[in-house]
Amino acid sequence: MTEPYKYQHILAAVDMTENNRKVITKAVDRARANNAKLSVIHVDVDLKDLYTEMIDIDIDNIQDQVVADAKQRLENYIGVIDYPIEKKLVICGDLALKVNEAVDIHGIDLLVCGHEQSFWSLLTSSARQLMNTVPCDLLVVPLPKNKK
Repeated sequence: MTEPYKYQHILAAVDMTENNRKVITKAVDRARANNAKLSVIHVDVDLKDLYTEMIDIDIDNIQDQVVADAKQRLENYIGVIDYPIEKKLVICGDLALKVNEAVDIHGIDLLVCGHEQSFWSLLTSSARQLMNTVPCDLLVVPLPKNKK
């Protein structure tokens, strides 16, 4: 009889809402059960993608501030977790692309993400995007709708 597979490095993708705490809880649970490394990723919007017109603001400077603010919020968000965090990633850009890059770079073998159960999520689900692209195991945590 072969031993069950043990995950080595788990990545939790979070949007830092209270509703998304269930994702962190599940990721910590799996990490503990597997004695695995645990990392957390938050993917924010890339302002350069939003501002395609010529405008009189310094996008790079504003983007740097957005990332710095998101890093501080992530520190606060995961500060209550009673498990060591290997990597704390705040990245700007396309969610599926950036998560896939992180999975590849950091040797992730389990991705944990949330899926809001609502009509609109059937059309625009981030979990659906990841299901079609991520090269590792994926644990999708159902989240109640509209609780932020």
